[in-house]
Amino acid sequence: MSPTVTPKCCGSLVMDGGVLDLAKMGTTIEAPSTVYLVEAEETLLVDTSFGDPELMDERHPGFECHREPDWTLRAVLDAEGYAPGDVDAVVFSHLDWDHCYNLDLFPEGTTVYVQRRELEYAVAPYPVHAGRYEAKSLGREPPWLRRDLTPLEGETDLCAGVTAFPTPGHTVGHQSLAVETDDGTTVVAADALATEDNFRAEGPTPFRRGLAMDELAWWDSAREIRRRGDRILPGHEWAVLDAEPTGLA
Repeated sequence: MSPTVTPKCCGSLVMDGGVLDLAKMGTTIEAPSTVYLVEAEETLLVDTSFGDPELMDERHPGFECHREPDWTLRAVLDAEGYAPGDVDAVVFSHLDWDHCYNLDLFPEGTTVYVQRRELEYAVAPYPVHAGRYEAKSLGREPPWLRRDLTPLEGETDLCAGVTAFPTPGHTVGHQSLAVETDDGTTVVAADALATEDNFRAEGPTPFRRGLAMDELAWWDSAREIRRRGDRILPGHEWAVLDAEPTGLA
């Protein structure tokens, strides 16, 4: 059986639209928090969403976090017939706070992948990025800090038909997944291309970016994702989910 990818909603965030698409700066949007279940030779979960919404609102006042009862990570896995212990590996696209909580659900022996560049930067980021990584310099402890993470060095085959590859720009060590399905290559883009508007722009400029640590690297990553992907799954796009906004925006 060929690998499959199922994007699932794990909550929503109300934010300024410019975070995901600079063309929407000054608007208010409700964006989904997406995780991706990859069923292949191994069972992989890409990203684990944000933590307790009240704590997230306290730590990140520019975002309003919301989670319906059936949007918890445990409920999402249960709906697909999995317990957390059935997941062979968690793959972090990057270590922004809204992508890497809830690791306490998984047994200590669960493999957790991240790009080495991302891990090294997240441990001691520049002050301007400390909040998004919940850095120790702020007196906080990132949710992944007490877990043994497995760093990847660039493009890596995780199992048959599933390849992690670097897509920096949104963060210094962001990565995406290329999954060889029956319908071609599905790329789990995560926040390298956070919405469909990022890569379906009209006119001479084919991409519209959101906030990025490195704009030129983001552009190259966007081109690489579009080159590889017959299907592209963004990180914060309702259209790829069996879920809808709750009307908070």
